[in-house]
Amino acid sequence: MKRRPAALAVLAVALSAALLTLGGCAALQQIAALRTVSFAFANVSDVRFVGIPIDEGTTFSKLGIVELGKVTAAVIAKKAPLELVAHVNATNPPDNTVSARMVKMGWKFFVNDAQALAGDIGQPVVIGPGATADVPVSVRVDLYSISNGTAREMVDLAVAIAGKGPIRQELKLELTPTIDTAIGPITYPSPVVIRRTASR
Repeated sequence: MKRRPAALAVLAVALSAALLTLGGCAALQQIAALRTVSFAFANVSDVRFVGIPIDEGTTFSKLGIVELGKVTAAVIAKKAPLELVAHVNATNPPDNTVSARMVKMGWKFFVNDAQALAGDIGQPVVIGPGATADVPVSVRVDLYSISNGTAREMVDLAVAIAGKGPIRQELKLELTPTIDTAIGPITYPSPVVIRRTASR
């Protein structure tokens, strides 16, 4: 991934500060661990639309009376919450000599490049050399605001976002991880962008 000049300047300042401290060597190792940790969009799970679980068999035509009532109520209220967990794989390469301790991670969630939600993960994640950690991102999106507002279109969109139908909506996460070092927390100088492919 190419770095912008401003991002390089931030990292250079962090490295210089590390060298001027007694814990400089350890800090440099930890910063290097952050730089080489890779992130990938794994999958989404626990998808629920207005409280309806979205699974492989979910389609608008197969919804029951109670489920149709929930979707209709969402259309009338002009608010249709979709809840899901986006799973991010964070991998620390085996040639790293130290664990990467991520103390928090800011994130922005996009559906077809339209930002739907932003937040932070404040629970520390420790990734040992050669290990991959599952970093779950809990997301709640109002589908009414990113759809044409009809019941069928919103159900179809929920199924597509869940990746359960023949077509998937493109999902994107912009991640800004912060690593703990001997000189204090260091935030990644530029966001890491990961995507889930738009089709099977």
